Amino acid sequence: MKATRRGGFTLIDLLVSMVILGVILIATTDLIVKNQQVANRQIVAQQAKEDARLALLRMSELFSGAAYVYPGDQLLALPDGSSITTGDSALAVLMPWGGPYCNDGGSAPYDPGSVNRNSYCAVIYALDERSKYVDVLGANPKASDKVLVEHVIKWIDWPVNSLPTRDFSGMSQITGIVADSVAANHTTMEYSTGSLSQVTHKPIDPLLLSAHETSNPADAKALIDNVSVELGLKHRGKPLQTERRNLFARAVPRSAPPGTGN
Repeated sequence: MKATRRGGFTLIDLLVSMVILGVILIATTDLIVKNQQVANRQIVAQQAKEDARLALLRMSELFSGAAYVYPGDQLLALPDGSSITTGDSALAVLMPWGGPYCNDGGSAPYDPGSVNRNSYCAVIYALDERSKYVDVLGANPKASDKVLVEHVIKWIDWPVNSLPTRDFSGMSQITGIVADSVAANHTTMEYSTGSLSQVTHKPIDPLLLSAHETSNPADAKALIDNVSVELGLKHRGKPLQTERRNLFARAVPRSAPPGTGN
């Protein structure tokens, strides 16, 4: 009697099919994971670039209303006992009372009868260690160890016919984070050497001059008209994102009341 072959798959056929299917699944999974990684990198990079843009936009808006810009190499004493030197990694300005960044707050931030009406607020931007603010930012192993911090100090008396103080000891201070995961080696603040009186052809009160050695204001340069700021943000394993912006100030003679121009 002749044997007949039954239809179907042998064990070997099934094993070969499973191996082929496994290879296909592995390749497909690997492709999906890589695509997701690329998408994540793009999202993180875009977010970092947007964070840098918003940080510089805030600085630019504030800088445009400044009554005074501290030149580089100025040692500023902060209320908490620490100090900051203006220059490549720190920028400090004085804001007159009556603006969105310097007011009394509460239900009547711009009360004409405010006791702070003739006072100023110092706003300082500086790089700092991220570890100091981990309670606010949270732990992030991919973040760099630097952040850009904004210090707002109230209330500063700046008498007419004098240079502004560099000692903010004992004053009220509010500190906030402007940008996280800052790349310190790609973040700079470059001060221009031109004076506003030359740029705008308007006179500047000589007592507005900012000397490196303030004991001799006659040797000083006029109020700095712009600062070029480059801010770099980078998470570990992610591409560097940088933004650059020129911040422009206005000429305000110290003989004028706070909040006015010449």
